[in-house]
Parts: sequence; C-alpha cells; structure tokens
Amino acid sequence: MSTGPTTAIPIKLSEPLDPSIKMGLASKLALLQGGMNALNPQKPPAQQVHVHVNTAPAPGYGQPPQQQSPYGAPQQGYGQQQPQQPPYGQQPPPPNYGSRPQQPAAGGAAAGYYGAQQGGQQGGYGQPPQQQYGQQQQHGYGQPSYGAPHTQQQQPPYGQQHQQPGYGAPPQPYGQQPGGYGGAPGGGDPALVNAIRSTLEHTIQDQRLQAFYPPSPQTGHQLSQLASRAAGRLPELIAKWRIPRELGVDLCKLALFDVVLFVDDSGSMAFEENGERIDDLKLILSRVAFATSLFDDDGISVRFFNSNVHGDRITSEQQATQLVSQINFTGLTPLGTQLNAKVLEPFVLSPARSNTLRKPILVITITDGTPQGEPHTTIFTTISHASSTLARTRYGPDALSLMFGQVGSDLKARQFLQELDENREVGGLIDVTSNYEMEAEQMTRSTGGGVVLTPEMWLVKLLLGAVDSSYDTSDERR
Repeated sequence: MSTGPTTAIPIKLSEPLDPSIKMGLASKLALLQGGMNALNPQKPPAQQVHVHVNTAPAPGYGQPPQQQSPYGAPQQGYGQQQPQQPPYGQQPPPPNYGSRPQQPAAGGAAAGYYGAQQGGQQGGYGQPPQQQYGQQQQHGYGQPSYGAPHTQQQQPPYGQQHQQPGYGAPPQPYGQQPGGYGGAPGGGDPALVNAIRSTLEHTIQDQRLQAFYPPSPQTGHQLSQLASRAAGRLPELIAKWRIPRELGVDLCKLALFDVVLFVDDSGSMAFEENGERIDDLKLILSRVAFATSLFDDDGISVRFFNSNVHGDRITSEQQATQLVSQINFTGLTPLGTQLNAKVLEPFVLSPARSNTLRKPILVITITDGTPQGEPHTTIFTTISHASSTLARTRYGPDALSLMFGQVGSDLKARQFLQELDENREVGGLIDVTSNYEMEAEQMTRSTGGGVVLTPEMWLVKLLLGAVDSSYDTSDERR
C-alpha cells in the first residue's frame, strides 16, 4: 500500500473511560451507551482527537503498489514529531494539490491526536486511505473528481467494441469504459457514494483482489451498486457506533469480503473473569453481524473450536446472540487443527482448488487462550499451508485475510498472539488485535495519557486490521 502524507480528521470521543479499570469490553461499552459516569466521577470535557487520512496518490491500475514502510519509517507512527498546528484563528498554509486540509479543533480546543501525543504530534493508528468528500481524488484507476458524480453514457450496440484510449493516455476509472460506464447510480449523496466507491477501488488494489474484481464494466457496475447501498445505510452505523463518517466509509470495505468468525468455546471462556469473556464474545459477534449486513445480504458465518453448532447468513444482533446461547463452553483450544478443518478447507481452500471461490474471505478468530490439545506449531503450519495452497490457484494468497483477536486478559494468550504476529513466516499473512484493555493501555501509554481508546474504535481495528494495510501496520512493534 502506498504510504505518503497524511492529514488529520478531528474526532470527538464521548465518555472516555479509564482503561486500567478491570472490566470487560461489553461492560464498558454498556456504560458508554447508557451515559453512566460511574467510572469517571470527575469526567473531563470531551476531547478532540485526530485520525489520519492517507492523501498520497496510489499507483494506477496495473502498477504494483508501493511496499509498506516498516513501523517507524516514513509512515508516521506513535509519537513521531510533526509540524505544530497553527494558532487558533490563524489560517494554515494552503495544502498541496490533492491533499486534505487539516480541520481545526472544534471551538478552538487543544487537539490531541489519535495515536500520538497532544500538542502537535501525529500518529498512524488506523489511518483511513480516503480523502475529503468533494475533493479531487488522486489515487486509483483514473477516478474523476472526488465527490463528483460519475457521468454515464449508453453502452454501444451489442458486440461493438468501446474505443480504447491511446497508448499512454490516462487510465479510466476502475472497471469503467470511456464515457463513465459503471458510474454511481442516481440518487443519494453523490459525494458519499463516490467516496465509498473510491475506497472500494483502493482496497481492491491494496489487497490485490483483482481475481475477484477484475477491471471491467461489470465490476464497475457492481462497485457502484455496493457504494450506493452502503451510502444509504452508513448513517445508521455512524450513529450507533459514534464514529466519524470517514471511518464509516472505511468499514464499507467489508462489502468486498465474505466474513467468517471462528470462535473459542473452550471452558476458560465461561470459568474465567466471571463469564465476561462470553459477554464480550456476544458483543463482537453482534456488532460484526450488524456492520456487515449494512453493506450486503451475505451476512456472516460462525464456527466454533469445539461445538458443531454453527451459523450462516447471520445478519442481525439477535441472531448472533441466539447462536452463542446454544453453546456449552467446554473443552480445550485446538486452534490450528480446527481452523483448518472447519474454516479454511470448506470456505477457502476447497473452493479455490475447484475455481469456485466467489469472494475473498476474511476470517476473524476470537480466542482467550493459547492452543491446547495440539502441538504449539500447528497454527503456524496451518497458516503457511493455506497461503502456499492459494498461491497455486488463480486467486493468489490474498484471497484469505486472517485476524486474531483476544478476549480476556490472559497473559499467555497475549504472548502467544504476539509471537504469531511477529513470526517471520506467517506474521505478514495475519493481523492481531489484543484485548480491549491492552490496546487501550498501549494507546494511553503511547500518547502520554492524551488519548483514550474507545470500545468502538477497538472494534474498527478488529474488523479492518486484516484488510487495510494502514490499520495492520498501526500497532506493529517489529
């Protein structure tokens, strides 16, 4: 993924919570939604933070994406020094062509940066790639003015070829023929529709998904339909999760994937921490089902480590909760063995071998402990085998994205996931999200206490870390 200059979007965090308080994700989120202040009797004023938006041009279609810079390299990470914001009331210098102007803090309040210290330092946690709505788009496939509606023309008669542009001419938008075929359908907010479509195009390039979404009029029309649907339902997600529109647009990337949740149902989920791990699990499943159902009708599939209970096409929070209620949490944690048998083979590898894989697969594994009942190395072998198998198909290894998320505070589980993330062979094939408390503590520590990670932002990281290069590199320690 291309790395380049980033600008900052102000975000107002509601009800910041003290991450040191030992309480599960579901409990903390319930307090936030209920407007309770029991955790913070002396609640400070709502603070302003910033999430960074990548405004660098991405390579055109057919050009290999630039290599992601390592953590701490030119892409800005935690605590890297950035130019100071101009004083309140003073106009900032004009931005470079194609870059997003920084927005001032609301009411002139001092702005902290999401993932960096307050007072002028910027961080890279969860950098969305899109630009400001209504601004000319710089990346990807020769997209027209960012935020302007795609023009449409009638298709030529059946069998007649579209005129091809001359050699060296600017590329057409992704999947769009000259004249704008495949543009956004009428209705809705054209700026938002085009922002979502641009984000989808960027994701296809960044994640190398051209085997599923080749540049063609059909793909262009498909992306426009996805963008139009998402634009109509995005306000519901933004309001419920209390996130800025830019991050809501990021979540629209999920429309490109089929999502499978692989869930730990071992005994420790029920016996440890007074059952709060199960509450967290229910919350995660319900939120993932809600978010994905907004963008397409596929829903999510759910498989469990031990139980044969399973769910498919789950599209509501109620369905997700009912599914978990059927589970008897008992047994060990055969992570690698069952991941291969219950998820990778039936959902990914077998369809890939038979050339019937319809969409790329995002697998989100939720666990509270280290693997048990199998060799420690099984999960490493499982991931490597899946990647090498896909590399021999027309889909390629990027047909599979793997996220491993932790619930509970087990130290050994945290160490195991860190080992998995930092492994030279498989670390680049996966992403890892620690439990909410750990991620919040890391955020607080890296920003000197200036920023508190909200549960909603933790969920965004869990959902996007494996399918968005900027989220994936945001918390790397390598």
